[in-house]
Amino acid sequence: MGTNGKGTTAVSLAAALEATGFPSGAYLSPHVLSYTERVMLRGAYVSEERFAAAMGKAIAVADANGVPASQFELLTAGALGLFAEEGLSWGLLEAGLGARHDATTAAAPEAVVLTNVGLDHTEYLGETVEEISHEKLASLAPGAVMILGTDDPRVAEIARQRCKEIDACLVEAGAGSPLSADLPPYVARDARLGLRSAEVLLDRTLTAAERERVVRGIPGALPGRFEAFEVRGVPVVVDGAHNPAGMEAALEAVRSLYGERPLGVIFGVLRDKDVGSMLTGLRKQARVLVLTRPEGEGAADPAHLMREHGPRDREGRRARVEADIVRAVEEVAEEIRVHSGVVLVTGSLRTAAPVLRWLHER
Repeated sequence: MGTNGKGTTAVSLAAALEATGFPSGAYLSPHVLSYTERVMLRGAYVSEERFAAAMGKAIAVADANGVPASQFELLTAGALGLFAEEGLSWGLLEAGLGARHDATTAAAPEAVVLTNVGLDHTEYLGETVEEISHEKLASLAPGAVMILGTDDPRVAEIARQRCKEIDACLVEAGAGSPLSADLPPYVARDARLGLRSAEVLLDRTLTAAERERVVRGIPGALPGRFEAFEVRGVPVVVDGAHNPAGMEAALEAVRSLYGERPLGVIFGVLRDKDVGSMLTGLRKQARVLVLTRPEGEGAADPAHLMREHGPRDREGRRARVEADIVRAVEEVAEEIRVHSGVVLVTGSLRTAAPVLRWLHER
């Protein structure tokens, strides 16, 4: 559980356990291009047929017992059914919105990994890091192992208090060992946490070969997490960062891989996010800034964002609006190409999805 980095941490942890001979699976959320991205068994996503069959069973059980289950609850139940059917040694469940009332807590986990705590979903979880930490850690069960992936002193102190209250074992993961692959900084941090968590659960150090096997599978494992493409010779990075901390991490990753090359940004966000803080980070970096509309319900109207926030690029020019995401990518790629620049598509996984479909179909 945590605010950011849960997916990469879960996938890395499952892959590490698999590499050491323990069949493992991961339940992930949200999906970007297909519902099958929700369940990974032994390092691969399940087929559409198997996914549909498992979810059909969960729905039938809920209907037969008159249970008014939510979609996330049904998906969680279906994933647990697939884990049992596969005969896994370990099942990793990525928590959803919170923790205390999250469907994943029904699995009574033996160990919990907390990646970090930031300000997101504040209308449900609390308005401060401390309040959100208390809410997330409320799901920790007595006797469980708590693996802490952040060095934020506020979170660490609350974790220590909670573990002492319920006699849980706290392990502070630390920075972890360097990785051999040239991964974006935030992806590398999450992967190191997954590897360290595997070592805690296995009570041994992973070998170099085991670590290498895990690291090789990380790039591209999760859609919309710093995926890099080219459009007309211009690098286009698609990253679903959807809160201020995630945006900071995405920008750090762009600079880590592409240096100070001029940056063109296509930004589409949901209405319930801290848009002002996200735009503040982008304003300092973007040579070109275009506001667009993500897919689905809850999308913020880019014209409204212009009126409300009046965003400008780093040179003081007003951002512009292009509601068609694909057209925005084409236009910004062409504009930034003459400056040998880079394009970043960000703000939400719902902004990433249509761009990824287009890029894969070209």
